Amino acid sequence: MLEFDDIDDEMDLTSSIEEEIEILDEAYRNAYAVATGRLSISELLDKSPDMIFLPFDPSNPSTFALVIDDIIKYFEDNEEYEKCAELISAKEKHQ
Repeated sequence: MLEFDDIDDEMDLTSSIEEEIEILDEAYRNAYAVATGRLSISELLDKSPDMIFLPFDPSNPSTFALVIDDIIKYFEDNEEYEKCAELISAKEKHQ
């Protein structure tokens, strides 16, 4: 039998997953902006001084190489192929 507590738990899980998806999207879009030179880390911080999300450590640029393929795949899955092409170029420059 389904209880009200079970419904609350399921709703909390759903909203938590949706929040994580939004954070991941923001992180990848921020990484795209930084990798393509559209924005610097400083400019991102100016836009959102409390917190920014990135899938790599901006104080250690070599970590970008560890996630670039994931970022490209994310935009490929979203059919944003122009971003993929720009990220592939950025990847080649970082190698």
